[in-house]
Amino acid sequence: MSFLFHRRTQKIAKILWGVIAVLIIVSMVIFFAPGVTNILLS
Repeated sequence: MSFLFHRRTQKIAKILWGVIAVLIIVSMVIFFAPGVTNILLS
């Protein structure tokens, strides 16, 4: 498990968590506020 403590791996993990968090936020906005997509697309 020592590879988890390498700097490069930590950087990749942070980037991955950021991407996952953004995807979850976007999907929640689309799911709970479907009108927002209509405003943005029109």
